[in-house]
Amino acid sequence: MTRLIGPSMGLTSLGVATGGGGVGGPVDPDRYMFFASRNRAASGNIVTALAGTEYVCCKIVVNTPQYVTRTFRFHLPGFASTEGGNSPQETIVTGTIGVPGNSVIVDKMTARTGGVFYDCSFGGNATVTVADQTNGQWTDALTIPDVAAESAMEIWLFYHTATAEKIWPVYRIQQHRGERIWGAASHAALLPFMTDPLAASTAALDTGYGTLAQPQYYNADFMVAKGDWDGRPVALAFVDSLGESRQEFSSAADDRGNLGWFRRWLDMDGGLGRIPFHMVGMPGCGSVREYTGTGSAIATRRRDIIREIIAFNGGQWPFTVIANQLGQNDASTSYNTWFNTNYRSNVTRVRAEYPGCKIVAFPPLGRTTITRTVTLTSVSTTATATMASGLNGLVSGQTVSISGATPAAYNGSYVITVTGANTFTYTFAGGTSPATGTITVNEQGLHAGYQVFGANNTWPADGTDASGKWRLRDDILAQTSGCCDAAIDTYAAWVSPSVAGVWPGMLELPSTTLTAQSGTDGIATYNTITVADPSIFRPEQNIHIYSGPAGIARLSTQIVGSISGNVVTYQGTSAVVLPIGTVVRVAASIGELSPVSFVHPQAVIIDRIVAGIAQSEKSKFVV
Repeated sequence: MTRLIGPSMGLTSLGVATGGGGVGGPVDPDRYMFFASRNRAASGNIVTALAGTEYVCCKIVVNTPQYVTRTFRFHLPGFASTEGGNSPQETIVTGTIGVPGNSVIVDKMTARTGGVFYDCSFGGNATVTVADQTNGQWTDALTIPDVAAESAMEIWLFYHTATAEKIWPVYRIQQHRGERIWGAASHAALLPFMTDPLAASTAALDTGYGTLAQPQYYNADFMVAKGDWDGRPVALAFVDSLGESRQEFSSAADDRGNLGWFRRWLDMDGGLGRIPFHMVGMPGCGSVREYTGTGSAIATRRRDIIREIIAFNGGQWPFTVIANQLGQNDASTSYNTWFNTNYRSNVTRVRAEYPGCKIVAFPPLGRTTITRTVTLTSVSTTATATMASGLNGLVSGQTVSISGATPAAYNGSYVITVTGANTFTYTFAGGTSPATGTITVNEQGLHAGYQVFGANNTWPADGTDASGKWRLRDDILAQTSGCCDAAIDTYAAWVSPSVAGVWPGMLELPSTTLTAQSGTDGIATYNTITVADPSIFRPEQNIHIYSGPAGIARLSTQIVGSISGNVVTYQGTSAVVLPIGTVVRVAASIGELSPVSFVHPQAVIIDRIVAGIAQSEKSKFVV
């Protein structure tokens, strides 16, 4: 690929203020650049058109950079990538791979900014058909009056299929930001929403809000714009599930639509200011499969769409720098395979595709397990657990969860009493002794010292394949074999303050207490609690509720549905009586239990990472 970018430019010639935001004139007002917050590549679970809602209007809201934009092009994909498993292979199609499937018919596409709608066209036409297993369709250049810096732009896409046909997934609707999804039996029935843009979404379509089960709806994936680009870095980001917001869902998005630490940090107004970006990866992304493959293993369509941008952009890239956060999910028992075959193979492909482009890499976050194995014996109703490695922080009065034991009476959540250096007891219903099975004890991440390193994640790197992740970090920071041109470390921003290589325990993280009692008699249910400090929570976050004042005997575990003032609403309900002074804690990670527990950061760590990586590090993006 040829890039017509001109000589390297320092901060002064870029006209970028080191305190944030661009202050100089446009560097190249005729160059299409990635510009939109919130946008993402298509991936996820495919949606089936329902009778009565075959016609759909999906409205999303993106925000513009810290400079004026004015000419826009939007892309509609004819495919989606898988998440997890063989991600990022672009094998979610509406039919069978190799056989034409459903097409999505676009009836109208319009952008609304400043309260005015501006209709898009496709080759001069108001409508277009997006065929399955194609790169998709670009809009023509949409030239509209200048859009002010840091504006909100609504993208309205009206489309339809026949009942039971399939539609590619892209976006979960962020209701609190004014996004909507409407369905009807005809296109004409959807048009009145243009005069009522905050009308409630069609209930049958927008289900599971704030959860992974919320459907994803079709809209533009790649978005570019011209304007008064001030020369600040614009990033093409290669990301996995830690970079593409797997750890947060729609209701937790900030006011610019960002989810996850990577988007939030890039879009934060600090250092050089907000860095425009496009994330080409998605949850579960594997660098070994990125930008390669054909047929039923294809992962090159997103690459080819960028080639299309370069073609209509006069040979210029829509970005200036590569941000590479991939690598963690390519774990291998052989570090040579991990680093050279998996991690560096994608770097090699990226360097070949974008010759001379600077690559800034981000070392991975940790992976640990919050379960340990025990043996169980009992006398009458007293069970004794023995942990070979010592108790690793467990204390009397703490609640733990026992699982995997036979008889099943041993299993459940119990308050324990420590009786020795590696033993504790608890009271249960009684059962045959000893218990059999692979028995695990989960303490929900209360103590940092209880965590166990996942396979290939042992800290510190020691030259064995068991420490592959942290050897990868060392190689990234050392720029070994040209794997990057600069690195921005994440380690200090997320790690426990007391135990190297593991996530903070809940006892090391902010907590709050109830200021009003919830629950009355243990029978009547409720779904709200009132807390002293709601700032540590975000919607969708897991919370663990403990008896005060020690805060180690667990009473309940819930998921935040919404927050209003000091009132936190659960996604579910509870009957547990929670007195004033009850302690509410947040865990560092979600707590997935197979094969490892702490992988994806929760909001408290997302905020910690965003605050912990200095915004001055953005200077490494400058070319």
